[in-house]
Amino acid sequence: MKRPIQFSAAALLTVGMLSACAEDDPAPAETGGEDTTTEETEDEDTDDDEETDDEDIDEDVDEDVDEDETDVSEEEAGDEDEEISESDDDTAADNDEAEMMEEDFELVFYDDQVLEMYTETHTISGEGQEGLLMSALEQWLAGPEHEALVSVTEDEDVSVQSVEDHDGVAHVSFSEEFAFLNVGSGLEVGIMNQIAHTAQQAGFESVLVLIDGESADTVFGHVDSSEPYTPDTDLDSYESIED
Repeated sequence: MKRPIQFSAAALLTVGMLSACAEDDPAPAETGGEDTTTEETEDEDTDDDEETDDEDIDEDVDEDVDEDETDVSEEEAGDEDEEISESDDDTAADNDEAEMMEEDFELVFYDDQVLEMYTETHTISGEGQEGLLMSALEQWLAGPEHEALVSVTEDEDVSVQSVEDHDGVAHVSFSEEFAFLNVGSGLEVGIMNQIAHTAQQAGFESVLVLIDGESADTVFGHVDSSEPYTPDTDLDSYESIED
């Protein structure tokens, strides 16, 4: 009878140990014992990939915005350069326009006996140096205001065609009638002095007389007009008719 009792005790001890082991290492409930570690890792990788994609999209958007801003800046810079260019063109055009000038000229005329020369004050207006001389010569051709003075061209159909500045030399073109004025011997130099004094008051050093825009070897049949002419007298050597 002792052996059966010992077997029963051993069996009970074995069952108790198995029960204790079962409580220490419980089987996963509801998951059927499946390992969820891999799924959690995959979820984390997916989240990382989505964040990376979002960052790439944000960078692409930022690059597009930067490019758009660069394009706009370049367009604005181009517009500013164009405005500056237009402003410069306007300034250059304004500089090309001759300034209106007004000066008092002492125009030189012969007396009514054509013996002596006198000065008469005329207020002359013109655009720039060339326009000023053009107006002064036109007034000189029209004649003096004082009755004691005369113009050697007042009965002739003479006109001033143009005035051009060539490095301080006034190239003055008269109509062809000027070359054939019947002024008599001894008056030719006086007439050239009258023209040259007028040119100097307009700011020119000397004057070259042209006929119909062309260089003439002589005017009045005797006076050399192939070279610029400078007066051989001083303007203040003439008396004013108003004195």
